[in-house]
Amino acid sequence: MPAAPADTVLTEPVTGPSAWTAADFTGESDWVVVLTPEEIDDLETALAAAKARGIPFEQLTVEDFPLPVLGKTFEAAVQELEFGRGFTLLRGLPVERWSLEEARLAYWGIALHLGTPVSQNAAGELIAHVKDYGEGEVTESATRAYRTRSELPFHTDSSDIVGLLCLRQAGEGGVSTLASSMTVHNHLLAHHRELLGLYYRGFVYDRRLEEGSDELPYYRNAVYGYFHDQLSCRFYMTHYIDSAVPKSGIPLSGIERHALRLFQDIAGMDEHRVEMTLRAGDLQLLNNNVVIHGRSAFRDEPGRRRDLLRLWLNTRYARELPEDFAAFRRGMPRTW
Repeated sequence: MPAAPADTVLTEPVTGPSAWTAADFTGESDWVVVLTPEEIDDLETALAAAKARGIPFEQLTVEDFPLPVLGKTFEAAVQELEFGRGFTLLRGLPVERWSLEEARLAYWGIALHLGTPVSQNAAGELIAHVKDYGEGEVTESATRAYRTRSELPFHTDSSDIVGLLCLRQAGEGGVSTLASSMTVHNHLLAHHRELLGLYYRGFVYDRRLEEGSDELPYYRNAVYGYFHDQLSCRFYMTHYIDSAVPKSGIPLSGIERHALRLFQDIAGMDEHRVEMTLRAGDLQLLNNNVVIHGRSAFRDEPGRRRDLLRLWLNTRYARELPEDFAAFRRGMPRTW
């Protein structure tokens, strides 16, 4: 198993818009962009043209999905993700009048204007449903977290950018929570400086049965890395750390468990986190390098089954990172 990268530990506070706290916002109007009728018309014109092509969505290119009006909004979103606070929410996509295939096609066209989509699992999915598949809880070692209704602690996904397009809200719950991993690092630096090395060394994660026949079922990944004068974060699901222990034979020390709990506690402080409930037609976009996210447990009701479409992608402004820092940043290899 390759070691986590041994790089410089940042010992100065992160400054700038990515190191935000809850007090920096007055409400959701600070991060919500409501799409205009003209922008929706632009999207639906491109969708109709792409449908007429009659080819699989993954074969379409950005030239096949021109957005002369809405494209400017997506460029502003990318700028916010890469150089601003690291998250945004686009509201008003008309998912209620789209079929599932139309929603997937429109989402793919949007993704092409944001960056390059990458595979999310061993099946090679480029667009994945985030919903309750009835496969059990996130604590079960064969289950990926996005396929459950469980509460999910703060974490990042693998690619630089993760997008969640809400098709339907849950009957109850499913509240999204965000925090700045840059602010968490600043807090650790100020109050728990002696623990920083643990996060730069990282933790061992379970592949959750998505490894190839010649691959180990676990891997190590750093939480923080400081490269080219930029701090980046990858904090994958802590449940995957727990389930990796019997597979790797590498126990978690008491101080490592403390560090994991501490990270969650700092991120969850009232002064650090913001919450949002995604409604149908909302597209939430996050930069995993600087933002961590979680979710409350949810409960479905008849006719109200929570369903989000997830995309992983990297933008043309993607920061330079060592290949061994962010596992699966460029997509998960297809193994089945």
